Formats: sequence, structure tokens, C-alpha cells
Amino acid sequence: MALDTEEEQVEKLEYIWNSYKWLIIAVIIILLGIYFAYNLYSDHKVKNTAQASQLYQEILITKIADIDLITEKVSLLKKSSSNTPYASRSAIYLSKLYSQEKKNDAAIKELIWAIENTPEESIKSMANYLLANIYFVTVKLDDAMMAALKIDTIGFQTLKEDLIGDIYLKQGNKEEARKSYINALKLYKGQGDIRKVIQNKIDSIGQ
Repeated sequence: MALDTEEEQVEKLEYIWNSYKWLIIAVIIILLGIYFAYNLYSDHKVKNTAQASQLYQEILITKIADIDLITEKVSLLKKSSSNTPYASRSAIYLSKLYSQEKKNDAAIKELIWAIENTPEESIKSMANYLLANIYFVTVKLDDAMMAALKIDTIGFQTLKEDLIGDIYLKQGNKEEARKSYINALKLYKGQGDIRKVIQNKIDSIGQ
């Protein structure tokens, strides 16, 4: 009886194979294709990240005076590796160089690119903080506030509240500025110069 059962099972398997062998083969081919494609993509991603890291290091060691070369390398990094963290970091680095040369429009452009393309929330917060500062110094206070409010990373909350306080103060809203400075002071756990600066701002506003 057991032998008959085994024979029946073999017959069923043969029937299934004969009836669906091309479908089975097709499924196997598709699965193998997906497997190899995934491995190829993973290898490419690793190589792309490594190349992006190397190019980013080249950007950092390039002399600041050679800004044209830096701009060229940043552009290349953004085009070839926009999905890596290094592309957005390079854009932020270039924006700082532009800011030092008072090329605010160019700096803003790089920061916006970083915000829209970075896969890292901390880098997005940094870019928004720097963007808000540029808007602040160019007295575009509404834009500065919008950028500051988009800073979400925990590590930037003290700087965020301090900057928002500066914006409110520039707008003539001393009460809201004072509240923001107090929030910044509560968030800051250290005892260094930052605490002293924020406290001085509160004291200058008064009660």
C-alpha cells in the first residue's frame, strides 16, 4: 500500500511537471533574475558610495581659493551620486564657501539642493539652519522663520530656538523672542559660552 502511495505521488509530480514545466521554468528564471539583479544593484551601490566618499574627501582637501575646481567636483558628485550622503554634504560645504564670498544666492541654491536630496535628517536640519541664517542676515525674516521651523533633529533644537529668538527680536517681537531664548536655555545642557550668550540675550530684553 505504501508502494502504491509513493507511485501515486510520483505520478502526480510527473503530471504537474508535464503540465506546468514551462511555467515553473519561467518562475525560476524570474527569481534568479531578481536575485542577480539585487546583487548587482547592491554591489553598484557599495561601489558608488565608496567613490562618492573619495570624491568628497578630495573636495575637502582642495584649496579654498580654488573654488572653481571645488564647484566642478561638487557638481560631479551631485550628478553621479545624488542618493549618497556625501552629495548633500558637499553642497553644504560649497554653500559655506559661497557665503564667505557674500554670494548668498548661490549659497541658498546649494542649501536647498541639500535639503531636497539628503537621505540624512541631521544634514537636512543643518542645511535648514544655515539657510535660515542666510535669510536672517539678508533680512528676509519670513523666509528665515520658515527655514528655522523645519529644523527637526534633536541635536539642533537649542540652535533652532536661539535663531527663532533672533528672528522674533529682529521683527520687534521681544516677548516671543524672550520665550524662544528661554526654551533654548532649557534645551541646552552644557555650561559653556553658548549658555552665556543665550542668557545675555534674555537679560538684554529684560523682564
